[in-house]
Amino acid sequence: MEYGRVVNLEFKSKEDLVTFRNKWTKWWPNNVPEVVSRKSIRTSETSILLMATYETEEIADKAKEVVEKFFEMEVEHLHDVFAFHGEVLSDGAGAVME
Repeated sequence: MEYGRVVNLEFKSKEDLVTFRNKWTKWWPNNVPEVVSRKSIRTSETSILLMATYETEEIADKAKEVVEKFFEMEVEHLHDVFAFHGEVLSDGAGAVME
């Protein structure tokens, strides 16, 4: 079952967001377990949502540990972090939950 992680990052400034993002896009491909998909949404001048889907919850948990270390290294740029996670559901036409 696919498992998703969504992290809302709020930065101290626009410059902090840009600095963090540029470091992040260079860092994660070599350090985070393989993902099914990864997207980011810039929700304001000083915030972004990081969204990742993993093949399993176990892989997502490993990724969480590694990603949190990166956040700790870049804490000087961060104002606040909110993380959400859970089973990925299909939103296809006629999708049924059981």
